Amino acid sequence: MKIVAIGDSITEGYPFSNQESWVEHLAQAVKCQVLNEGICGDFTGGMRTRFQRDVIEHTPTHVIILGGANDAYEKIHLASVSANFKAMEECCRQNKITPIFGLPTPSLLLEEEQILIKYRNWLKSYATEKGIISVDFYTPFMDRLIVGQGAQLFVDEVHPSIEGYNLMGEVAVRSLEQSTLSYLF
Repeated sequence: MKIVAIGDSITEGYPFSNQESWVEHLAQAVKCQVLNEGICGDFTGGMRTRFQRDVIEHTPTHVIILGGANDAYEKIHLASVSANFKAMEECCRQNKITPIFGLPTPSLLLEEEQILIKYRNWLKSYATEKGIISVDFYTPFMDRLIVGQGAQLFVDEVHPSIEGYNLMGEVAVRSLEQSTLSYLF
């Protein structure tokens, strides 16, 4: 069993090292290898382009796909982003890999967040329709933002702090434990 996490800077662990990322937190909890294929500044289109090299060639059993923050910042239409997620999901199916969608964390930039809301809503709907497990990184962050604890979770308007990455890791572990993937633990 092997898990690959593909994404952007929020998967990579920016502005820290991979060792502080949510992916490393997950790796410490599961009984299998976990690879971090997050690349700072990547878009879902870039993830789709490098999917063969950074996911398929590692022959994982599962892949967690988390992206969209950079797409939202550049105001890329939902149709393009959804096509990228669908293509990655289809590639997983063709290669007998279980896809898992990550719902992006909130952005403190209002315009970007409005676009991310559309992406998240589509991801939730598509995951439900296709029976894809999803990891909701958004709701726990929002719960903390609502009670005024946002400053502890972010180093800027988008990137999590060490505490934010720890929260993401806890969410990933809890989500997978509560899903049909509890055998990973």
